[in-house]
Amino acid sequence: MAKNFSFDGLDIVLPKRPTESHKGLYGRVAIIAGSKGMGGAGILASEASLFCGSGLINLYTHHSNVHASLERNPEIMAIGVESHERVKGNFDVILIGPGFRANKWSKEISKCMSLNAPNGLIIDAGALSYINKIQSQNNKNLILTPHPGEAGTLLGISAEEVQFNREESAIAIANKYNASAVILKGYNTLVHIKGEHETFICKDGGPELATGGTGDVLAGIISALLAQNLSLKESCLLAVASHAKAGEKFVDDIGEIGLNASTLIPIVRKILNK
Repeated sequence: MAKNFSFDGLDIVLPKRPTESHKGLYGRVAIIAGSKGMGGAGILASEASLFCGSGLINLYTHHSNVHASLERNPEIMAIGVESHERVKGNFDVILIGPGFRANKWSKEISKCMSLNAPNGLIIDAGALSYINKIQSQNNKNLILTPHPGEAGTLLGISAEEVQFNREESAIAIANKYNASAVILKGYNTLVHIKGEHETFICKDGGPELATGGTGDVLAGIISALLAQNLSLKESCLLAVASHAKAGEKFVDDIGEIGLNASTLIPIVRKILNK
């Protein structure tokens, strides 16, 4: 049976950083995101990863998105790619999928799902459409982050059927795709940890988060927490809860209408630092 959780009830914190620190201690993250015309998804995910503590971030994206990324976040190494073979390096965490579409670029770059990342491989958004074609068996820490529509596609059922049995749907996805964790987004976002046979339901957050880009931000937060060596379970729970708590903070300060996803990022940074 699923357990409820909330940010205030979690006993998970990022460890205090030693005085003699360097960026290599806080993880190398590859974010593979943003087909042509969808560059904002990669920018949001990489910015969230940066603001939440990742040490080094490479954003692999369509060439048309590089300039916008560098203008917004020059700290992130934005690299334009047309082939999966251009994605090279030793990464602790890989996030793939924000801003992917049903097009040639996304299909080619989705082959990066076969890359290994010891701390975690997160497959999100449009890349979930290619998971049947690309085997990700090299990675022991596979995290899938579908919304109900994507979950339905993964299972061959409707989004309505997913919503009717959210817990069973998350478990079925984890089993079918051998995923270590499944985060089923939506109201009462659900986190299933396969190895521990545990499912958790987040009681924070609400309709303020129902806006474009918030899922990209969540994926970026997960990447940052994994990069800083929180466990897979801790990373998923803390990311979901801090993301939802940030939404509630927005509601408290402004209201539930008009949240733009990038506004969440500095709020989450502040929450994690507390």
